[in-house]
Amino acid sequence: MTMIQPATLALVQAALDAGTLRQVAYANNIANAGTPGYRPLGVSFEDRLDAVRDAIAGGSAASLTATDIPSATLFTDPSASAPPSLDAEVAHASENALHYQALTHALSQQYALLDMAMSSEAK
Repeated sequence: MTMIQPATLALVQAALDAGTLRQVAYANNIANAGTPGYRPLGVSFEDRLDAVRDAIAGGSAASLTATDIPSATLFTDPSASAPPSLDAEVAHASENALHYQALTHALSQQYALLDMAMSSEAK
């Protein structure tokens, strides 16, 4: 029996990848905040993950597997009519950094438990 399920690991990996891509988007948006005609970048991940969750809840999928986890995608916001707000983008980047730290902390705790279990078995 594994302590960390493969689907859980895949989900955390995809969420970390989305966080990294989101930081890239925010950095580009911050760099171009004053550029006329620039359309802000965004990342699609949670909405795609919600679709998988809804499929499971609706019965069209039995459970979440590692192959069901969507990958994050970068997109240009077609509905944006003005360059991004510098203050808003910095705030979003800070929020994303906190989310990323929480994910890495949770993953670290899981690996610490696994390490402790393996160390206990070796004695």
